[in-house]
Amino acid sequence: MKDSQRTKYAEMINVIANTCLLFCDRKSMSSHIDYDMEANNASSMKEFRQRSTFCELSNEVSRWYDGDVDLSTLLVDYQEASGIFSDFKRSYSIDLHNADVAEVKRQQIFNVINFLNPVVDTDSDISFLNEEKKSILYKIKEEKTTQCLAVFILLMVGLIPSYSSKKGAASHIIDDFHLLMDFLRKYGEQALTTNLAKSSPILSGFETWVRKNEESEIRRIDLINMTRIYLETTFGYSSALSTFLFNRQIDRIYPDLEGFWSDNEIPGSHFWKFEQIANGYHLYEYNLKNRILESTKYECYIYGKSTDDTSFYVCHPSMMRKIVEHDNIDLFQEWVDGDVTKNKNGTIIKLSFHPTIRMSTPILPKALYRVENTDFYDKTLDDNKLSKINLFNEDGYSLFHNCYAITIDYLYVILDDKDISRLNVNKKSPTLYLKIPKSLDPSLELLTLDDEWGICNFHNGDSYFLVVNSMLYFKINTEEERKQFGIEVVDQIG
Repeated sequence: MKDSQRTKYAEMINVIANTCLLFCDRKSMSSHIDYDMEANNASSMKEFRQRSTFCELSNEVSRWYDGDVDLSTLLVDYQEASGIFSDFKRSYSIDLHNADVAEVKRQQIFNVINFLNPVVDTDSDISFLNEEKKSILYKIKEEKTTQCLAVFILLMVGLIPSYSSKKGAASHIIDDFHLLMDFLRKYGEQALTTNLAKSSPILSGFETWVRKNEESEIRRIDLINMTRIYLETTFGYSSALSTFLFNRQIDRIYPDLEGFWSDNEIPGSHFWKFEQIANGYHLYEYNLKNRILESTKYECYIYGKSTDDTSFYVCHPSMMRKIVEHDNIDLFQEWVDGDVTKNKNGTIIKLSFHPTIRMSTPILPKALYRVENTDFYDKTLDDNKLSKINLFNEDGYSLFHNCYAITIDYLYVILDDKDISRLNVNKKSPTLYLKIPKSLDPSLELLTLDDEWGICNFHNGDSYFLVVNSMLYFKINTEEERKQFGIEVVDQIG
């Protein structure tokens, strides 16, 4: 091994020990790697041991985060962020451990984060910085990763030590975690992002994940990864346009899940049913008890390159109503990793779900098993003698992808008789269209007829023009409501 390569491995192992990046203290690291890092450093290791130790630590980090974090890359970002931080720390950093942090200093860091949003150009106030500091921020925005930015922010608020630090044990990691959640929530309240991100479902997911783990399982690398995920999501939802592009890049898959499923290997009175739709699935949860059949209708979307690597995103029936009412949606969605088990014929017979660090509000069970003999469940759904209750029916809605035409300046949705009645329109022509100006938002310029947009009708009578991937919505029940957006009902296109 070349001396430079040997030095590189030794340095990275020493940084991991000095910053307590992966372990709460040097003693824990020493026990884990079976080498005394309290009395020694990695330079004392044999060359092969240096390489094998770092490679094994890298593999562990990759397993912790399902391949989403590369330890070598993280350490490069850590070193770069620490170098940038050294130019800011005296005048602009804060220590969240200090209970009386000046709000003006906190707001300055919020302004820096807003400015560094790579998705949108902002007019965030960074006038408190001199030209040298501003030029550094421009460089970060243009050249550095979100992971590097996450490290930089954590350094700025005093929650992690610098790359060259030898501060010692991460003895109050849970306290640091709660300080970070509080800081990110306060940032989200004023961030340039959509209401979907402002509701902080990801932060709630982090808190659920931490509650389910022992304190010894929480590490400083988790704080970095949580901050990165939060910033990526917040930046991704900075505008309807960025939301549209953010959602469009995600791969959806549609495995054959049609039919009945049980959350027990022996099917019982609590059962589920997948029903494939154009852009995902309806997932029904049924509970039969005392001749009463209760049902809940969720929306389910499956993301990944193949069934070997899947994530399931499930939306509660009340979620869309919460979104249009600008309400909190923390408890109305779940994002889990999924494992698929197939039989020898390639048929999916079992789905296993694993809560992730992203969102963990429980909706799905730990596993679902395909029901082979569905006679009982078919008869149950058809039994008119049962008392049937559709839970959350009042929040239900129907989204009709009735997009019809696109011109240079407008989008057109064709209206049926129910739409015409809901929109309080006199039918003076055999065919009527909803005419939506693209000038309402830049994301509308990117729509095609293959995208998901149309009229969303809630069961309570409210109607919206909705674009799914950008989460744009405009209330259109009355002419007055439509007029404020420049939306019209017309009898011809052009």
